[in-house]
Amino acid sequence: MTHLLKIVYFFLISVVLVACGNEKIQTKSLNSLISPNYSFNQDFFYCDLNKNMSLLNLESFLSKFVSDNVNDFSNILDINILFPDKTQEVTEFVFSVRSNQNSKEVSDFVNLLDMDDFNKIASCNYAIQQFDATDLIQSESEATNDFLNVEILRCTYNPGYNFGTFRISIDRFVNAVGRLKLPYSLSYINLKKNNSFIWINSFNINNHEEFLEKNWISDDESKAIKDEFNENATCLDSKKYKSYELI
Repeated sequence: MTHLLKIVYFFLISVVLVACGNEKIQTKSLNSLISPNYSFNQDFFYCDLNKNMSLLNLESFLSKFVSDNVNDFSNILDINILFPDKTQEVTEFVFSVRSNQNSKEVSDFVNLLDMDDFNKIASCNYAIQQFDATDLIQSESEATNDFLNVEILRCTYNPGYNFGTFRISIDRFVNAVGRLKLPYSLSYINLKKNNSFIWINSFNINNHEEFLEKNWISDDESKAIKDEFNENATCLDSKKYKSYELI
């Protein structure tokens, strides 16, 4: 190969490598612009029962509170109360509030609790965040219990990954779960900072763990989707709750 041909050869290789590199950069840039079609806002208020207070005190207060104020929250999509699952003595709980870009209604809910001296029952952190959220899967089955089994995972995207890179795996997961005919819903919440999100699994049956063990966890497609999930994101913790509808 003559000196001139070597120059041309290496020049062509350089052009191809640069073009491939630019294509990958452009793909990552485009993926970073992709986001879910957010349909509501989510707030969580974390509470601790005060000393000498019990779940009976809490239930009595909330029963009257809901009865007195249910018509005041027509613009809030729903309010649920979450209790830690498989806990012998419940001393903490979470208010889960869904709204439609209406922080004032959420603030009114907090103010009414305060006016009714809820602080005598529990101490709560009422930080209104209005996180963007959506249901990626909505259960089509009617509720068979007065509560949902909920698992909340707090996750962060790995460096170089985002919802755009994750969306194909999510689509595969949604399609796979749909074939299981499982009474299940999936919510995705953007935490706005540190490239983090919350993933919420909600099951409308009590034996969901047995069902998943038998029909999903050992499945080859399940393992592949899990590997793709781990490539895109890392979940920092997972907590399980029983979720009851208040409003």
